[in-house]
Amino acid sequence: MNKDEEIRILVARFMDGDTTLDEECKLYCYFSGDEVSEDLLPIREYFRSIAVMRTPKQHQHKVRPVLHSLLSRPLFIGIAASIALLVVVGVGGMLWQPEPQDYCEAYIYNNHVTAPATVMKEVDETLQAIRQDGEPNVDGQLHDIFGKQ
Repeated sequence: MNKDEEIRILVARFMDGDTTLDEECKLYCYFSGDEVSEDLLPIREYFRSIAVMRTPKQHQHKVRPVLHSLLSRPLFIGIAASIALLVVVGVGGMLWQPEPQDYCEAYIYNNHVTAPATVMKEVDETLQAIRQDGEPNVDGQLHDIFGKQ
């Protein structure tokens, strides 16, 4: 079997996802060269672009202690910070008790009103004005606004 036949077989296996890293490296080297078979020229740029995107083999790292490796990971640090924030917010929420709201404030027809009875009366009147044709639900109001179908 000559080199071109071997490359055609590797291309078919590559398209099926059955190649090893070494076989893929052979393909990238073959298509990066100048001696590409005429019938394989249409896929030459495809393999060249993949070869450009490949990352070089990373060097073997020394084995580090697990704790050091774990603490240096950004994900672990983010999780630890999130847990600390939840603890602070949880404890702060238990210690801080907001004062009950005992006032009412609204602007009715450009007048500042603080009397709860006046505000509630105006709200009730507004809701009564919205209710048309005896339909107190949202569906009826939407049909009135957009027209009945």
